[in-house]
Amino acid sequence: MYKCILCHNELFKNYSEMLCDQCRDTIASYLRLEVIKKEQYNIYIIFFYEGDIKKLIRRYKFHESTYLAKVFSVYLSRAILEAKLNFKHISYIPMYAKKKKVRGYDQSELLARETSKRTGLQFRSIVTRKKRTKSLYRLNRAERKKELIDAFTLNDLVDDVIIIDDIYTTGSTIHEVSKTLEESGIKKYNFLVLA
Repeated sequence: MYKCILCHNELFKNYSEMLCDQCRDTIASYLRLEVIKKEQYNIYIIFFYEGDIKKLIRRYKFHESTYLAKVFSVYLSRAILEAKLNFKHISYIPMYAKKKKVRGYDQSELLARETSKRTGLQFRSIVTRKKRTKSLYRLNRAERKKELIDAFTLNDLVDDVIIIDDIYTTGSTIHEVSKTLEESGIKKYNFLVLA
């Protein structure tokens, strides 16, 4: 028996989204597809980070609910189509390797892999987080920016890529990744963020 991931009622359809009709409508109420335009790239944000979406993302990140990557990839894939993001590759902003080992998975990597399966975009791991950083959620903008200086290095010289992240707060992480890409000569890329 399949159950809705929000209300836990039995599902009779929509197994791939794991949501009943009522909860799917609730999730849809958090959709926003905001575009933040920067000089070299755009940032596309799918959801408002509040209510049930916030609960689901926290469950996904901190409670080993990796199955939610499949649910979120439905919305990431739709956003790629709706925003007409014509890229050949898909990647992600990675966690530090030791942090990934402790957690057991990298949430942004799973989102990118699942979205790759749905869209046919080729999955690539283009950057590595080479520096262990403090947890960013408690830091202000200036502290985040300072903490992330030189945190990333290039793995794979791939142009024409959409890069997935889970949460957009101040933009410091995205800015630092974009700096790494620009310094390496990568010119065609955008970011797609869950919330």
